Amino acid sequence: MQDYEEEQDGQPDELWELRRKVKRLEAEENRRRQVELILKERQRRLRHLVRYLTDYVYTVTIESGKVVGTYHGVGCVNVTGYTSRDYADNPELWFRMVHPDDREIVRENSQKAMRGEDVDPFEHRIIHRDGSNRWVRNTIVLNKDKNGELLAYDGLMNDITELKSAAEAADLHQRQLIQADKMTSLGILVSGIAHEVNNPNNFILLNTQFLNQVWQDILPILAEYHHNQGDFLLAGIPYSEAEKNIEQVLQGITKGSLRIKNIVNNLKKFSRPDAGGLDQLVDINHAVTSAIPIIENLIHKSTNKFELDLGENLPAVRGNSQQLEQVIINLLTNACHALAEPSQGITLLTYFDEKFPNVVLEVRDQGKGIAPEHLNRIVDPFFTTKRDSDGTGLGLSISYQIIKNHQGILRFTSEVGAGTSAIIRLPVEPAAPDGGDLA
Repeated sequence: MQDYEEEQDGQPDELWELRRKVKRLEAEENRRRQVELILKERQRRLRHLVRYLTDYVYTVTIESGKVVGTYHGVGCVNVTGYTSRDYADNPELWFRMVHPDDREIVRENSQKAMRGEDVDPFEHRIIHRDGSNRWVRNTIVLNKDKNGELLAYDGLMNDITELKSAAEAADLHQRQLIQADKMTSLGILVSGIAHEVNNPNNFILLNTQFLNQVWQDILPILAEYHHNQGDFLLAGIPYSEAEKNIEQVLQGITKGSLRIKNIVNNLKKFSRPDAGGLDQLVDINHAVTSAIPIIENLIHKSTNKFELDLGENLPAVRGNSQQLEQVIINLLTNACHALAEPSQGITLLTYFDEKFPNVVLEVRDQGKGIAPEHLNRIVDPFFTTKRDSDGTGLGLSISYQIIKNHQGILRFTSEVGAGTSAIIRLPVEPAAPDGGDLA
């Protein structure tokens, strides 16, 4: 009886202990499940992160100085467009996707890493799977054992295309500001020189007109003397010959002085600060005749065949006459530089195209032409094939932007060895409702 009571008395304690163990196991199971959930969530987030990873991690495994394996992280798809399977199927793909102009620097740095030499981070281009060029920053880290033996090297590629574009845009803007500052300084210099040239030229023009009047007054006296006394010498030349020559010389001096005056006035006008407004009614023919004297000397040195064919009664275009003159000067300058010899010609013509309607200006040259690979780049800022002859590559870029701001089109057609045509199309200013000119 006593044993039974003891057994009964002990039974609750055993049940209590068992229940306590069960609860402890349940708590541990709950914690385990919580940990599993946390791990699963972290794995999900990691997979999500890796899926959208923009950096390309790769590993090159080395044994006895030879490559025995490569690993390409999932980020390679975002950077290059190719998967790790693509690289596994085609081991040469990685090097072939490097831009041809950058393969040498990539090869050199890969060889340095293979020799166990540290490699500084470097930038190069790759050809993306979609055919576009991408800039990447390539960082290589060596992995060596305790004896200094190279086991592998790890790489990290960052796509820096947008950063590169932003840096290039900032650099371009800075160079444009420098160039604009130079042009401003040049304008001030030209204006000062024009003023200095104007003073002695006015003196020459005034005195030439005086001498011409003196010649006209003395000519009857000399003619009478020649009639009564026979021929005589003027500056070692018989009067019968000198009579016509002197008059031609005086007319030539007057004409040359007037030409200098016209050039100076155009230079002063061209160098005058431009407010940049596009609200003027511009006669394109007047812009042409104002621009030509500024580079007339270059035209005469470049060609014996300069033809000017200006259309009559052209409608006005809305814009800025000074800016359009700058475009005409740039196009004519390029045409002159394209000529190999003076026998090659340049033609500038204007006409009205009723179909669109546009006022059209064309500059045609018989020069060397533009290579097809350059034709689509000639309006890119600082692109030039005349770097050795101080070409800046800004003239056509600025001209293109000016015409674009005028709501117009600047287009080039060219054939190597057969010359180039630059064609400007500008929308005409519509007539006012009452038929009068717009203000």
